[in-house]
Parts: sequence; C-alpha cells; structure tokens
Amino acid sequence: MTTLNTMVKRLHGLVGTADLNAWEDEFVATCFTRTKQGENTTPLTERQIEVLERLFNRHFGDSQA
Repeated sequence: MTTLNTMVKRLHGLVGTADLNAWEDEFVATCFTRTKQGENTTPLTERQIEVLERLFNRHFGDSQA
C-alpha cells in the first residue's frame, strides 16, 4: 500500500496539468503546502485523506508504490 506521504507528493506532480480539474488542482496544492511538501501528513483531516486516496487511485491505481 502506498503511504499518504507518497500520495501527496505524486499527486502534487499533477498540479498545473490537465489531469486535475481546477478544484482538485487547488486542493492538492493546499494539501502539499499544509503537509510541508508531503513530509508531515498529520495536519490532514480524515475527509481530506479520503479525497487524496480517491484522487490517487484514479490517477495511479492503489497497487503502485
């Protein structure tokens, strides 16, 4: 299973691309900033984590590390 830190970092790589809509783009960028570039994910709420997991699985699948 992919760690939340890795999910945040990989999703941040999609910021500014057509892969994310405007809301997703801002959401991922905000999460990346709040977590100090994906290093400390404790500031995220349970709901934010659910959204990140859904986005990650849509773009990368849950089987990749």
